[in-house]
Amino acid sequence: MSQSRDLNAAMPHWHLDCRIESELPEDNVVGTRFLINVLFGAAAVAAMLFAGWLSYLDLTIRRQIGDWELRIKGNRAEVLDIKRMQGDYSVASAKIDEAYRLIKPQLHVYDFLANLGRTRPQPIAIESIEWNEAAIIVHGNLREAPQTAFLLLGAYVKALKKEEKMAAIFEEISLSNSKRADSGAGAERTESDLINFEITFRFKGKKA
Repeated sequence: MSQSRDLNAAMPHWHLDCRIESELPEDNVVGTRFLINVLFGAAAVAAMLFAGWLSYLDLTIRRQIGDWELRIKGNRAEVLDIKRMQGDYSVASAKIDEAYRLIKPQLHVYDFLANLGRTRPQPIAIESIEWNEAAIIVHGNLREAPQTAFLLLGAYVKALKKEEKMAAIFEEISLSNSKRADSGAGAERTESDLINFEITFRFKGKKA
């Protein structure tokens, strides 16, 4: 009797279980939702920082461009002055080059005489040399038969034309005159007449 009474008696601290387990918070120390929120929050913060860094770079570049534009505007007058001075220097340099070209000696006398003597055949004698702005005229003579004299003079002129220094300065080297020297009235031709000649050396770019 006492045993059944004990079974039907209400248990101490008894109450109805009204919990909805699907809506209860998770028992984990760090929940899944918390981790997701942290990740998305970190991504948002990183995006904001990156956007701020890009904005800072853009602002810095714009400021530098503005500074350089101000410097360019400030130095524009100096650049124009420099260009003007360069133009003046170019004109002055051209004048100096032209003056040097005009006063520069076209031929050294020593070189000219050395070339004449080196290529000269033995029978030919040089008497005088005339020099002007357009040409040099060499006067000489040789005592040979006319036909032999003309052959020697022709070979001499060809040898002078082959000289590099002569060819670089003279436009034309030619036998301009050759004739038998007058021996007086009634003189007869001999096997070795005295032949006078002229060789003309005409400078390049000069007109007679």
